[in-house]
Amino acid sequence: MSPSLSTLSESISRLVEQAAPLLSAIRIGPARHVTGLVCPTGEIVTTDQALPALDSYTVVLSNRSVAMARPGVRDPLHNLASLKLDSAMPVSLPAMGAASLGGLVLVLGADVEASPTVRLAVIHRFLRTAAGDVAMLDLAAAALDPGSLVLDADGHLLGLAAYGANGESIAIPAAGIASLFLPGGTRAAAISSPQRFDAPGRSYGRKAWLGIALQPIVVPPELATRTGQTSGRMVVNIATGGPADRAGMRVGDVLLSLNGCSLSGQHGLRTVLAEETIGSAVEIKLLRDGNLMTAHPVVAVQP
Repeated sequence: MSPSLSTLSESISRLVEQAAPLLSAIRIGPARHVTGLVCPTGEIVTTDQALPALDSYTVVLSNRSVAMARPGVRDPLHNLASLKLDSAMPVSLPAMGAASLGGLVLVLGADVEASPTVRLAVIHRFLRTAAGDVAMLDLAAAALDPGSLVLDADGHLLGLAAYGANGESIAIPAAGIASLFLPGGTRAAAISSPQRFDAPGRSYGRKAWLGIALQPIVVPPELATRTGQTSGRMVVNIATGGPADRAGMRVGDVLLSLNGCSLSGQHGLRTVLAEETIGSAVEIKLLRDGNLMTAHPVVAVQP
């Protein structure tokens, strides 16, 4: 191994070792979990979109101990949610940093036993959202672990990994974590804000929700003739107990249309799932294992 690669490898290992105590695995179903950031205050922060609303949560900490946590603050505008442990934690958060275009980052997650997982990524563009500009990662959505820590080359915390509006991999800025969940932050804003983490300029009193995250995908040529489409949206995550889950939808399903409106090209689910659909069943045509199927989830209000 060349000296430069050896230095890079050692730096990655060092950063992972330093940040590992901050990781937790929040169990959200059988063999299912999301990564959480452990804060000194005894709060655990993760993404709002990936955390189902439960009365209590089982959390695995980095030392393999298991703890119970209560629901905490949820901030849909910044796509952040917190849980509350019974006591403070002996951890120190790294300095908060700001993402820069072209920057090399570590995406540090936790497996179901809270052991670290790590990927390298690059910030290759910025997206404008209602919550401000967020960094987009060159990381396939299928490989994304929501709630993973995004660290820069100096070990600064840039934010948490999450799905964007159209299934892309993004980093929720660390500034939102600092202002909402750390001492001296403005937590009241998270409770009172009626807005959602979504397209700029849009305000939501109630947000239609199916409990799925999607990734654009090309329909295989042998199936394009049957479906009448060359692209669709693949389900990469399903909220346990959400509308899609109750309707029998699965990770890996490829959504083709909703109520007859194609989900191909630039048409994401949120562009066709209107607030007035809340409480009613919608018809989703999808591909599963090469077979055309129809699902009828009942649209709910996003928790």
